[in-house]
Amino acid sequence: MNKQKRIFTILWILIALIAACSVASLIIFPQWKGVFFAGMGGFLILNLLLSMFFIRKNFRN
Repeated sequence: MNKQKRIFTILWILIALIAACSVASLIIFPQWKGVFFAGMGGFLILNLLLSMFFIRKNFRN
């Protein structure tokens, strides 16, 4: 498996893990704290997707 594919696989797994934890935080924590944690998880996912875009654009084989 080449380097770019391995990086993207790790990032997709990390995004899925963060999304699952964000949804779980809405259920586990009290109302405002859960919304805060879920919002921060969404923001982190957005940043990871943006970094994936730039990695794909600038990656050299």
